[in-house]
Amino acid sequence: MMVTVRAHSRLTARSLRFALAAVVIGAVVAAAIVAALGGFKDAGSVDRSFIGSGEHPEQRDDFATAKRGDCLSWPDGNSNDRSRVACASPHRFEVAGAIDTKALPPEQSAQFGKKADRPTPEQFTALRDQACPAMVNQYLGKSLDQQYGRFVYGLLYPNQAEWNAGVRDVYCGIQLRGENPGLFTGNVANLDQSQQWPAGTCLGIDPATKQATEPVKDCTEPHALEVTAQVDLGVKFGGPGAPWPTEAAQQDYLKQTCPGLTDTYLGSKDRLEQSTLNVQWTTIPEPTWATGARKVSCYVALPDGKGFATLVNSAKGLLLVNGRVPVPPSTAPPGREINPPVPMPPGVPSNPMHTQAPLPG
Repeated sequence: MMVTVRAHSRLTARSLRFALAAVVIGAVVAAAIVAALGGFKDAGSVDRSFIGSGEHPEQRDDFATAKRGDCLSWPDGNSNDRSRVACASPHRFEVAGAIDTKALPPEQSAQFGKKADRPTPEQFTALRDQACPAMVNQYLGKSLDQQYGRFVYGLLYPNQAEWNAGVRDVYCGIQLRGENPGLFTGNVANLDQSQQWPAGTCLGIDPATKQATEPVKDCTEPHALEVTAQVDLGVKFGGPGAPWPTEAAQQDYLKQTCPGLTDTYLGSKDRLEQSTLNVQWTTIPEPTWATGARKVSCYVALPDGKGFATLVNSAKGLLLVNGRVPVPPSTAPPGREINPPVPMPPGVPSNPMHTQAPLPG
C-alpha cells in the first residue's frame, strides 16, 4: 500500500539531467542530455538551398546581415529559415555580437578562408566556448548564469548552402536551453534567468535513467513531473539588490507556500492524496540570485529509485503511475511529511560548455 507524502527538492546542477540547449544554434546542441541536445543535423540537407533567399544563394538574408542587439527566430524544427524580428516578439536567439574570424589565431582564421571547408560542429563548439562567454557577458553588463539559469551561450553560424555561397558570418548570442531552443520574449538583460515553467507544464522522462528531460507538448505523454505553480521569491525576500535568502529560509517559505498552491491547482486537497504524489519545489542558489533571478517552481512527482516514476496524464485527472492507477493509502499521513528529495530535472552539469555539442545552422 502506497503512502502519500509531500517532499521538497532543491535545484542542483549535478542532480539534474535535462536536455539543455547547447548553444551553438543553427541547431543546438546535442550530446549528453543536459549538455546535450540532440544529434547533428546538416543544415545543408534541408529542402531550401539557402535560408531566406529562395533560389538566389547570392542574396544576403537576415542571418548574414544581423548585428549586435538583433533578435532572430525561425519556425520550429527549421533553423535554416531564420529571420530578424523585434525583441519584444517571441524569438529564439539574441545576438551579442559578431566574431571577427580574421582576428583569430592563424590556425582558426584559416578555417574561414574563401576556399576552406566548413568547420566541423566540434570546431564551432570550440569557437563558441572560446569567444562567446566574454562577449555575451560584456553585452549583458553582467554574467549569464549558464550553470543554473534558463539561458545559455549560443553560436549562430552559416549552414552548408550559405557557406558554399561565401557567407562567413558567425555570431555569439543567447538562447534558451533545450534540444530545440524555445521562444522567449524581451531582451535577456531585462529577464529573470531562473528556470521557470507555467503551471500545467509536464517535463518528459528518460526511460533509461528515470531523469526528467524537456517539457512535453501534453501531459498525456510520459513525464517525470507536473508543475503546479510558479513562486516569485522577490515578493518575500526582495527584488534586485536584495541579499540572497539562505537555502533554509527558502525551504521554510516554500514548505508553507507550495502545498497550498498545489491544492489550488489540483482542485482539492483530496486530489493530491489520491494521486499518491509528493509536493516538491526548487530553490535559487546564491550565484543565480545575484543575476536577479527570483522565480521557483512547485511541482508534483514520485521518487522511483534514483529518479522519477513515470507519469501519464495530469494529476488533475485519470493519472497513471508506472502504468497503473495509483492506490491512495487508507489513512492519510498526518501533516505534510518530508521525504528525501527527488533529483530536480532541468539543470546543467558542472562543466556544461564542454559537454554540449552544436548542430550546424
